[in-house]
Amino acid sequence: MFTYVKAKNFKSLKDIEFNLNKTKTKTNQFISIYGENGSGKTNIVELFKLLQQSTMSRATDIAMNKMPKEFWKIQEEMSDQLPTEIRQIFQLSFNLKEYRMLDEEEPTEIEYGFKINDNDGFYYIKFDDEIIEEKLYYMAGKQRAYLFQINKENNKIIKNLNKNIFINEKYNEELIDGIDKYWGKYTFLSLLSFEAIEKNKDYIDNNISKNIMEVIDKIWSMTVHVDKGALKIIPDGFVKVRKLNNIQKGIVKKDKLPEIKKYENVLNIFFTQAYADIKEVKYKINEKEDRIHYELYFYKMIGGQVKSIPSKLESDGTRRILNQFDTIIGSLLGETVIIDEIDNGIHDVLMKNIIMSIKDEITGQLIITTHNTLLLEILPKEYIYILSTDYNGNKTINSIKEYGIKIQKNNNARDLYFKGVFGGIPTTDYIDFEEIKYALEDSEDNEENADGEEN
Repeated sequence: MFTYVKAKNFKSLKDIEFNLNKTKTKTNQFISIYGENGSGKTNIVELFKLLQQSTMSRATDIAMNKMPKEFWKIQEEMSDQLPTEIRQIFQLSFNLKEYRMLDEEEPTEIEYGFKINDNDGFYYIKFDDEIIEEKLYYMAGKQRAYLFQINKENNKIIKNLNKNIFINEKYNEELIDGIDKYWGKYTFLSLLSFEAIEKNKDYIDNNISKNIMEVIDKIWSMTVHVDKGALKIIPDGFVKVRKLNNIQKGIVKKDKLPEIKKYENVLNIFFTQAYADIKEVKYKINEKEDRIHYELYFYKMIGGQVKSIPSKLESDGTRRILNQFDTIIGSLLGETVIIDEIDNGIHDVLMKNIIMSIKDEITGQLIITTHNTLLLEILPKEYIYILSTDYNGNKTINSIKEYGIKIQKNNNARDLYFKGVFGGIPTTDYIDFEEIKYALEDSEDNEENADGEEN
């Protein structure tokens, strides 16, 4: 779980600290982030996306380089026509410039505090157009120490690798050579991740300490969902793989049938309780040779009769819940899950019921951004974070417990939020649409006069 994140010069975040701890010894397993439109909530989520993308970057670049030329031709000629799932594939390439604050000469710095198996650590990265410093502090044997510290000074890479972490001296030299070749474009975590994919598990276990691979494993297995493009790709055998590639429809080998049945059972429990008109959720299965063709159907009460409806014909909101469902379930299984605008297209009351049902069952960590103020009525104050912006554009993010205000039924968090006590709420003046209408009419009159003069 993440315990804190500090960032400087990251997108719209000049200097911010996000403390995820409930107390000095306990970390929040659920966090909801509020803020006005354009305040930077998505950029908070992108902090986690950067961590995952930077750790995957070497492996994804190698995979992309193996793609045939026709793949890139399609991307260039049909990018506007491709479905979201395909467009996301083209967004896997990692570009540090996308995460930099515009018109900023100072480098970007991010530090991620984390806790794995009750052991605290942190990962730090500093970059401009390329990485200029990186370090990881975590368990080295039975004590905490720096596992590695790498930085660039006068175009020279300074490497400090903990000897207790990289067991084989010959392999240690090989890793140092990899740093000299690739570090700067890629993080050291990314180089180690690629090693873990390319080499067999026994070799990695015998040459690299399990502590550092444990950190990489957790980064790869977390899910970061951002609407404008994020895709989780996990190689078989690298971390636990439990999900279908597509929860709604697909073709899999016959040995995946138990997985399909598991999903069917879970989805049936959820949707029949969340929707009054859904009576059953089932997969229609067609076996062909050694493959299973599956498609999800909702059995809904319509006009007094139960009708079978394929999930692809369901509402945008229901399909969005389906798309996020496996992501949300991950937080029940010990995974870290970060979702931007979780409530987009989903009824406030339904989302309130989902969060109310799941919040006490989380064993991993679930971090969301939301505009659903109904959640403020049910969530403990340590779960509610407000991202505020002052008149100078400086941003802060704090849980409402930090405000020291007593929350009561007649003084609840939702009412206080609307009153602007915590900030993070639009403070615009009245918008004069009549003036806008006249401005449009003046523009049309000016265009007509200009046309008349030309004639």
